[in-house]
Amino acid sequence: MTRGTGIAGSAARIGLGITGAAAALLLLLDRPWAALSLTLPATIGIINTFWLEGIVATVLQPERPRFSRWALGAAALRIGLWGLLFVVLYLLRQHVVVWAVAAGIACYLVALAVAVAGTHEGSPGEG
Repeated sequence: MTRGTGIAGSAARIGLGITGAAAALLLLLDRPWAALSLTLPATIGIINTFWLEGIVATVLQPERPRFSRWALGAAALRIGLWGLLFVVLYLLRQHVVVWAVAAGIACYLVALAVAVAGTHEGSPGEG
C-alpha cells in the first residue's frame, strides 16, 4: 500500500480539513493557544495512523507474517511520539487549553471513524 491511500490517507485528508477549519476558527476568535492545543494532538494522531497502517501491513501479511525489528521500532516510536506530545503539553501547561486538546483528539477520532465508515460503503448486505 502506498502512502496516502487506504484508511490512513483518507483519515489524513479528512482530519487535516476538520483540524484546519477548527484551528482557523480559533485563530479568528483570537485564541492562538487553543488553536495550538487543538492542532498538536490531531497532527500526532494522523501521523500515528500512517505508522500503524505500515506496521499492520508488515506484520499481518497473508502468507507469511513478519514481526521484525522495524515493526518493534515503529511501535516504540509511535508510543514515543505520544509521550513527546504529552511532555510538550506539560511544559506549556500554563498556556494549554484542555478542552482544545480534547477537541484535537476528537478531530482525529472523527476523521478516523469517517475514513473507516467510507471503506464499508457499498459492501454487501447494506440496503
